[in-house]
Amino acid sequence: MPEHDLSALMERMRPALMAFFVRRLSDPVQAEDLIQDLFIRMATMTGPATNNPEGYIFQAAANLLRDNYRREATRSRYLQSRAGDPDLAIDPIDAERLLSARQSVGCVARTLGGLPDRTRQIFILYRLEGMQRKAIADAFGISVSAVEKHIASAMRALLADMGASQ
Repeated sequence: MPEHDLSALMERMRPALMAFFVRRLSDPVQAEDLIQDLFIRMATMTGPATNNPEGYIFQAAANLLRDNYRREATRSRYLQSRAGDPDLAIDPIDAERLLSARQSVGCVARTLGGLPDRTRQIFILYRLEGMQRKAIADAFGISVSAVEKHIASAMRALLADMGASQ
């Protein structure tokens, strides 16, 4: 089907298709997705154009809806089968990984504790609290460049300590 014909058809049929899908799904977002899928399929169709594109579109829409119901039913059955699995509640972290993580956190805490107060505070605000450099600069009454230097200093210290502990 030529692209301009498909665009015109899509514009003309979209409201009816939206109503068709929303009545059956009660979800406008999912309806939009199915409309997109339908027109993508039509755009990539290699067979001959149909004499009744409206009828074809609604037949294809009904097929898409059926496929969607099957997919959702399969997904639901899978999730229900996994919900009863007692092994899913067990965290597979072994003791060695847990010990290693605790040591890494301890190393970071020690390194941060050894930094000058202002550098530590700026680093924590930036990396852990997600504050913008400009906001930190305003809060401390310093330039953004100075904030960046404090952050870089903290990062160098952390990298050096992590490199030394490995």
